[in-house]
Amino acid sequence: MTLSVTMVDHAPNDLYGQVPFVVDLLRKIPGDDRSDYWLGKVRQPINWLVDNLPREVTHLVIAARWEGTRIEPGVERLPIGIAYITDLSLLTDQHLDLGKCSYVAIGLCTETSGGNEPQPSNKIQGGTIARAFGTGNRK
Repeated sequence: MTLSVTMVDHAPNDLYGQVPFVVDLLRKIPGDDRSDYWLGKVRQPINWLVDNLPREVTHLVIAARWEGTRIEPGVERLPIGIAYITDLSLLTDQHLDLGKCSYVAIGLCTETSGGNEPQPSNKIQGGTIARAFGTGNRK
């Protein structure tokens, strides 16, 4: 499966300018808290500045962010958690070791391996906050 990450938030400053990026999912890997983490390889390395030293990230750990959602064929604009793999030995491990990765961002992804193209985002993900403050249309 292939995912296109079209937006990130709460991310390192250097990641925003590298979006969108494409991730080829390699396999699921269970962790201590859930069984549906995914290991993936980015098509273009991601540049990451750590302690003022540049690094290239080639692999990620990705998981659906919200309970009841999952990474699957045809998913669109799915909120995900993104972690950079910092120790490539994780790629052969059978269980996710959080010490071998670094959580970096929340993202939105669309599964694109079937030819599905991500739709442009208006940057507003939903909601009607005006009603909560007593303004706007009331229904």
